[in-house]
Amino acid sequence: MSRPQPGQSPDRLPEKPLPRWFPAALPVSVLVAVLWGPVYAAVLCGVAAVAVAYATTRKPELWHLAAGTGLCAAGVLAQAFAYYLILRDGSLGPHGSAAVLFLLGLQFFLHGRKVRRAAQLTLSALRRHREENGLLRAAEPLGERRPGARRVPFAMTSVFGAVVSGLGSLFLCFTLLALRDLLTTGGNPWWASLVVAALCAQAVLFIGLGNTILRTGVQYYDTVVSSPDDLAGRQYVLYLRSFRDDHRLSRPHRIPLAGAWLAAAVSLGQGEEERIADALSWAGPLVGVGAPGERVPRAGARRMYLPPDDWQRPVSTMMRGAALVVIVLGKGPGTLWEIREAMRILPPERLLLLVPMKEKAYDEFRELAGDLAPGVLPAYRRSRALSSRVRGIIHFEPDWTARFVALRRPPPLEDPLVGSLDRAMWPAMVRLTELELERRADGRRGEA
Repeated sequence: MSRPQPGQSPDRLPEKPLPRWFPAALPVSVLVAVLWGPVYAAVLCGVAAVAVAYATTRKPELWHLAAGTGLCAAGVLAQAFAYYLILRDGSLGPHGSAAVLFLLGLQFFLHGRKVRRAAQLTLSALRRHREENGLLRAAEPLGERRPGARRVPFAMTSVFGAVVSGLGSLFLCFTLLALRDLLTTGGNPWWASLVVAALCAQAVLFIGLGNTILRTGVQYYDTVVSSPDDLAGRQYVLYLRSFRDDHRLSRPHRIPLAGAWLAAAVSLGQGEEERIADALSWAGPLVGVGAPGERVPRAGARRMYLPPDDWQRPVSTMMRGAALVVIVLGKGPGTLWEIREAMRILPPERLLLLVPMKEKAYDEFRELAGDLAPGVLPAYRRSRALSSRVRGIIHFEPDWTARFVALRRPPPLEDPLVGSLDRAMWPAMVRLTELELERRADGRRGEA
């Protein structure tokens, strides 16, 4: 198989033949039309057309992505319809049917999100190329539970967070009922609108608090890496960034016209760092240094905690053992040292920079960084802004020539950050794959 060049797109997949049952679709449709009518025949033809399209598609992952999106949409519609029933009837319905519908919609939404994530990873051209070259390894358990007292079991934390979020949803129901009465009846006191606003604020507060408890419970029981020795002989991606950026990169995507604070309050979606970990999973699990003094590790990269006065030596050791080193640009002496150290000890194929800033902030960072011999940071390249805080990546040619690749919007159904990173990292992945294949061939010749 010919290898694609770094600037080229992935190879086209071969066409699939029509299924064997396809010739029987027309006579069966005619028979159904004669027996049951043209409507049933039209439905049968539609189902057959969809089945043929799925059976002959070169990317069934797109269908899985669409199915996950449909499940998410069905879940949202079910929850919205439950709120409508509560608003129309003024109650939870017979036997709590509206509450059951709401919970069913929530399960549809959560399952659809899992389907979307699995389809997005399968759709990755980077993972497919690595698999074709025998370099994609199955995910292995990494790290161990963080030592320390655990006063509250994880199951109780989950139940408590779910109860608090449920109270928030109940307050939202009360808000809708109060708003209905306020709009349909006259002679309301002046403070009635204040009560509705207070109920709405209380609903957002409880939902946000419950979701925060759920996220914190998951993070508190997440695994951590004890020392750099635990990474010896393992394939991993070293993720370095300024600790002051952890809060921004751990929040979910911004909600249009609302902002990131509302997304973090009422959403249980993946944060930016978790999406970055998914986009880089083709090279290995993400491992990062935890901020000193943080109570729980943030979701995304597996954390390793180092002494504040002796962190440079183990970081340099982990750089040498990592399959790929990813550094998030940020203002701070630690980030500048990490970039210079990576350029000193690594080949250019194993270094990747993420740009989570706009043009003005990036120009200020370039001025602060100065001449990063042997490479120089390139000029900023604009593109249509994503809902992500990551605006682009910087990868390096074999002679340390830096290339700035702005993130562009992927096709509609894909995750914006994972899909755009998957396309932007293609040249860097191809060069890294060629480097690893050359090293593998040299090792085999040495053994022979």
